[in-house]
Amino acid sequence: MGRFSVLILLGILTLSFFLNVQGQESEKIELKLEKFDGGFFSIYKPKGWKIITAGMCANFSFLVRNPAEPLCQIFYFGEVGPVYMSAQQKELDRQYMSMGGYPITWIEMPVVNPLTPSNFLTQFHLIARTQVAQRFMPQCPRLENLQIVSVIPQQCLISGGNTELIRALFTEGDKNLGEGLFLVTVAPVLPFTGSPGGGIAYGFSVTGITAPKKEFPEIKDVLLKSVESFTLSQHYVNNCLQQQASTYAGILKAGKSLDEISDIIMKGWENRNKVDDIIAEKKSDTILGKERLYDPDTGEVYEFENGFYDTYKLNRNRYEMNNLQPLPENDYELWMKATLDGYKYLR
Repeated sequence: MGRFSVLILLGILTLSFFLNVQGQESEKIELKLEKFDGGFFSIYKPKGWKIITAGMCANFSFLVRNPAEPLCQIFYFGEVGPVYMSAQQKELDRQYMSMGGYPITWIEMPVVNPLTPSNFLTQFHLIARTQVAQRFMPQCPRLENLQIVSVIPQQCLISGGNTELIRALFTEGDKNLGEGLFLVTVAPVLPFTGSPGGGIAYGFSVTGITAPKKEFPEIKDVLLKSVESFTLSQHYVNNCLQQQASTYAGILKAGKSLDEISDIIMKGWENRNKVDDIIAEKKSDTILGKERLYDPDTGEVYEFENGFYDTYKLNRNRYEMNNLQPLPENDYELWMKATLDGYKYLR
């Protein structure tokens, strides 16, 4: 099995245990899966969703997306990069090019320092804007304004690398809020040597499922089933191994049995804290410029524009609903409760 196949398996298994995150109540959404035959690969994708592929072997990538709602997507990138590990290296490359040196095609790439999967993911929007990324896949997810909710370290299959399972929020377009789970591995490829073209790293097996935040708890299981259904033909894998045997040799030695991988993932899931769900709600309010207040008498939770409470508490006697309070920091039930439009109910 090739490096990208092993890492896909790791991503699928990790996500399968992590995707039971509890969220806000949402309307029932039904997605039906249909088989897509790509010749050397197949996948059961949500009906009506489009699939885009790019690259081959080590950098094979795919994106499955709902054309009516771009936040609904599944993606896998075998390799992403290179990115810089230091600003010093990037400046050295710029100076080299300005003096007539050969073009360094990744000069637009951001600096990811420190080199961690979560830091890499926060820089993903900058990677997606580069000419290199746009030539590879113009529809590449942007993941703008990405906010990390939680990080769970995972067993890494690449020597010197680092793998994390990341839960995050992000925006698409005019503050359309999305939530996603991402499995990302990063590893240095060339060290900084004081010469042009060094000091770079790659992201490997960058896997993600996303949806609008309110819909994510409802459709995550279907997205997972789609990811799980992805298969590569053995003939294709064998050809890749023959073409890039040296690239894959190390990863094969580092492979773990599925049982061992499952044990590692399960422990990570068992250590998950409900506090992460509250963090996600707080971060979503910050991104959208909202704040939540609740009525202690009824338990209802209302949503207002950020800053409303500062004015309300000075003039609460003007309102019939005059006992609204900020949500307690760690009240899980209140933070998970569906919100009402405060301006419609305020009297």
